[in-house]
Amino acid sequence: MAASTPSQRRLHADIHRLLTTLMQREISDPRLIGVGITRVEAVHHNHQLHIWVYRSGETDTQACVRSLNRLAPHFAHELRRALPRRRLPAIRFMWDEPFSEGGKVLDILKRLGEGA
Repeated sequence: MAASTPSQRRLHADIHRLLTTLMQREISDPRLIGVGITRVEAVHHNHQLHIWVYRSGETDTQACVRSLNRLAPHFAHELRRALPRRRLPAIRFMWDEPFSEGGKVLDILKRLGEGA
């Protein structure tokens, strides 16, 4: 990923904050409750945003990402209303596998601590 400008970093932070708020307030699907955004990355010369997500204890990550990608047009519409930008990149949700692996390590350490 190329180095981003301060204005791009601010835009990504705003998108992260707004999407987090939208996901908390507007998602009623119980399978998606508790999904959090771990990072926002611009790809393809800033024409697409990868929104990396994670949910603790999630077993069916593919179904979670598919559901979020089906909701992406709604999120994009809400972002266009909230952000004073002429054009926003397309949104694509991705599962944050390294974050998931870190969660597994923490679970193992927690179980070890309980057994001691």
